[in-house]
Amino acid sequence: MTSNPHQYISLVTSLPHLGRLFSLKELPISDFRLKQRLSMLEPQHAALLKEMVEVTAWAGVARYDQDAEVIRRANRIIADLKDYPDLQHLVGARMETRTLIAALRRRRNGQESAGDIDNWGMGRWCASIKSNWSDPAFGLGHFMPWLSEAYRLMQSGDHISMERLVLTEVVRQLDHYGTMHDFDFEAVGIYVLRWVIVERWTRYNEADARDRLEALVSLALKGPDADISLPKPQGFFSDTFSPLERSSS
Repeated sequence: MTSNPHQYISLVTSLPHLGRLFSLKELPISDFRLKQRLSMLEPQHAALLKEMVEVTAWAGVARYDQDAEVIRRANRIIADLKDYPDLQHLVGARMETRTLIAALRRRRNGQESAGDIDNWGMGRWCASIKSNWSDPAFGLGHFMPWLSEAYRLMQSGDHISMERLVLTEVVRQLDHYGTMHDFDFEAVGIYVLRWVIVERWTRYNEADARDRLEALVSLALKGPDADISLPKPQGFFSDTFSPLERSSS
């Protein structure tokens, strides 16, 4: 399905620049205004965007009881995005990042091996995680240096720095593909994925960052011991793309 060029030019040009992630104290565009802008999407695109944001939001998988359900959902969405390979890659990359963070958490909590990783992990790195469980970066640190730093921060309990590190990596992925799209559905999708992250960060309170991160990491790909209660949804995605953001993701 192709985008209406004039419609999507109008939509994209109506979206303000989001700026640098950690420098913003308030959103350049509110959830209400963003919702208004996105009403310009073709219905099929709106449905794809809903699915894409739901599966990439860290807290959005809370309604699923089994990791395998999340993986099936992600694979289905990736298939639905067959006409948009860059968005496919972004969804896959987010699931791989989630898998890596879940592996770090499981190992920190005393799990002695990756176990049946096919039931809780997704993507290219599952075999390396399983084969290199005792390595701090699962044998991937040479080309993913952020993973070694994530291990160090998780071990030291520096949760706010850990969150900044992971969000920086996610935004790097989004910015890379964002340079390839200007006035099309992909550009809108990448903008919204970035907006979700910016919105999340602007609502952060450093005093409760530890509890929030622990909850989100536990829900990212839930371990068997996850029993997390998060606040009710807030903002744009709570009523448009529910249940994406139980504590913003």
